[in-house]
Amino acid sequence: MKKLALFVLLLLAFAGFANAQPSSTANWFGYILPPSPAEYKYVSFTMQDLESVSVASDALPAVSTATFADGFVWSVNNNNGYNICRSSFDAANNIIGTPEVMVANVSYINDMAYNPADGLIYIITGEHLKSFNPANPNNIQDHGAIEHDGFNLAINMDGNAYMISSWGEFGLLNLSNAQLTVINPIDLPIKMSFDMLTGELFGVYYGNLYQIDPNTGAYTLLGALHDGGNGYDPTCLFMTYGSNPSEFTVSDLNYRVNDDQVSVTVTGHVDGYDATGDLIIPESVSYGGRDYAVTVIGNTAFMYCFYLTSLTIPNSVTTIEEGAFAYCSGFTGDLVIPNSVITIEPSAFHTCYAFDGSLILGTGVTNIGAWAFNSCDGFTGVLSIPSNVESIGEDAFVYCNFDGIAVDPENPNYDSRNDCNAIIVTNTNELAFGCKNTLIPNTVTSIGNNAFKGITEMTSINIPNSVVSIGDNAFAFCFDLTGDLVIPNSVENIGESAFFQCEGLDGKLILGESVAYIGDWAFRKCSHISEAVSLATTPATLGNELGGMVFA
Repeated sequence: MKKLALFVLLLLAFAGFANAQPSSTANWFGYILPPSPAEYKYVSFTMQDLESVSVASDALPAVSTATFADGFVWSVNNNNGYNICRSSFDAANNIIGTPEVMVANVSYINDMAYNPADGLIYIITGEHLKSFNPANPNNIQDHGAIEHDGFNLAINMDGNAYMISSWGEFGLLNLSNAQLTVINPIDLPIKMSFDMLTGELFGVYYGNLYQIDPNTGAYTLLGALHDGGNGYDPTCLFMTYGSNPSEFTVSDLNYRVNDDQVSVTVTGHVDGYDATGDLIIPESVSYGGRDYAVTVIGNTAFMYCFYLTSLTIPNSVTTIEEGAFAYCSGFTGDLVIPNSVITIEPSAFHTCYAFDGSLILGTGVTNIGAWAFNSCDGFTGVLSIPSNVESIGEDAFVYCNFDGIAVDPENPNYDSRNDCNAIIVTNTNELAFGCKNTLIPNTVTSIGNNAFKGITEMTSINIPNSVVSIGDNAFAFCFDLTGDLVIPNSVENIGESAFFQCEGLDGKLILGESVAYIGDWAFRKCSHISEAVSLATTPATLGNELGGMVFA
């Protein structure tokens, strides 16, 4: 009588929730007993359209329960004894294959559920909780007896298990020792399953779908399952796949699913700018019963995360997007870009100045964006440019203080000819980037914009008589240059701010006979130059306006 009274009260409560709208958008499968008892079918439905039930497979043997794991539908066939079966699943065509017996003649099974947290399938035999690995289903482990017997089981993404006992108790089930912590009584033998995409708990009973609050056991009627006017009475419920979440969080990192639906972009840390400690980006991540490769570190994902202290990038990442780690000024040690990375977008590591080890570029790197490592002045050792690098953007290594630079001899686009410790654009003979130990070869015809900008500990520079132009900011902020500065006779153009604030120069400035143009601010704040001499017979044009403050 007690159970009957509870049942009546619950039915009255359901009436008030008949029009409730679920938030789940997942696709669901259940084993359904249609109006004719002779027919058994797997059917699918969505939470938003319970009136439309789609048949996935026909004429299957009787099944008492089912779950989804490792791409297969796992079920218990009770037609001729209890057998654990596995069926293929074609999500694209909504087809579940004929069950294949994996374990024959097992003891009575009430329910089964896959645990994404440990990869095991848990089964309730009535009195005991057991589990097996889908890769080895014959090795069934017993976790102990369940008080008041287990009836229905559901497990969420975090491995938290919820059970309804045969005594009508809803609660948390400890999977390690089969102990049930009762939350509340529940008087319906609801077949339960979690939506792995949203974390919501649902159940079915006599053709009706309910949403359950796992914290209290309270439930809400969502509607009945129908197909062409016929009501369906599910004997089990499980989610097999869903509309992929566009975003989700695992551990401390946020992710966004990429267009290919099999990989993700890491978009940031759950603590935002306040993130601390070691940042270890995983090679893959699991969510909603699916595994995703981590292939992209997103635009500004960790920008301004000052308190992160070390960085590990996995060998699955192919793209580091713009500003991904900009201003992460707490990173120390080496920075290893794995071989999988193809593209490093602009400003990816801008102002990560606390790195105090080597910058190691993987062999797969093809494109290095503008400002990618700008102001990472803590780097030491030799910068090695791999053979696959096709483009290096403007200012990519400005304000870096490498001890040396070496381009792979197999690289067709750049070279470090004559062991010059510089990056030279092969087909133009332009020196693009140098370091404090660069020896400019006499085959170089131009020194590029910002080529030596901000390099410290460089005390002298010899510009050979092959150089025709010196780019904007080429030697700006090279404070440690001393002695004379000789611009050879071959040079025709000196760019804007070319030697801006080279305050250590304390000898003569000798301008070669071919210098025809000197850009604005070219020698501004070179205040210790003792004398300037021009060898040109025709005076050079100075800047664009009012002499451009060339010697201010």
